[in-house]
Amino acid sequence: MLRRLISSFVQIRGVKQLVDTKWVRPEYVPAYKPERSGDLEGLPMIPPSALPEEYALSDEIKNASEAVKQIFSIEHRGKKEYNKLVQKELINRIRRHQYDENTAETRIARITGHIRCLQDTLEKYPRNVKAKQTAQELIDRRKKLLKYLRQYDYKKFEWLLEKLNIVYKAHPESLHKLSRKESLRKLTEMHCEDIRQGKLAEYKNLLESQQGPFLKDKIDALKLIRSEQIELQLPITVTEQDIKKVEQQYEEWKVKDDLKQQARKKKKNLLLE
Repeated sequence: MLRRLISSFVQIRGVKQLVDTKWVRPEYVPAYKPERSGDLEGLPMIPPSALPEEYALSDEIKNASEAVKQIFSIEHRGKKEYNKLVQKELINRIRRHQYDENTAETRIARITGHIRCLQDTLEKYPRNVKAKQTAQELIDRRKKLLKYLRQYDYKKFEWLLEKLNIVYKAHPESLHKLSRKESLRKLTEMHCEDIRQGKLAEYKNLLESQQGPFLKDKIDALKLIRSEQIELQLPITVTEQDIKKVEQQYEEWKVKDDLKQQARKKKKNLLLE
């Protein structure tokens, strides 16, 4: 019944004036942003003085002077060499052995490094259309690989997400376009639900406040019934245990009522202050 009233209420023209709801269009978040891609971590901390992989193992560069090392460092080699070190650092987190290059885990780690490098680039140059397209393609490819790993090895899937600090966000099963009418209907339902819960809470408080006098009257009535049954020598239907049980309920209600009264006094004092 409530849903029918809500649906008919929403269809009425001028619902905005009747219900105190405000529809705000959600903020658009690009697909390459970490909030959409699921990357909880940025680029790893790689010092500018780090050497590229092809020079790091060279004996000559180890014995060279600091000026030569600085010339061959990633600071002077460009962004491409830095991106390779980022991918290598992520791959080393999950690599099984030194020759592990083409498993699903290493491919996901390599793609993740590339995605995070592109995200860093797009933060500086948000109008780079080619980088946006590449980032979206890589995010979709990583989702497919994660879906495959989740299906065939769930333990490794969870371990990989923890190591790379990723949140898995699968493709939606069906495209649902957000509309103002639907959002307004949901806001109306929430508003009606709040009203219903408020009235239920008020009615509950009213019943709880009436519980004490009711229990007290019940105790007096049970004692009267028991005394008359004893006096008239009738079968006794009210025992002492029944009366004690109701008395215990009454004492419990008194304790709860005292606590509520104290809480109301504290709240009132805080508002006055």
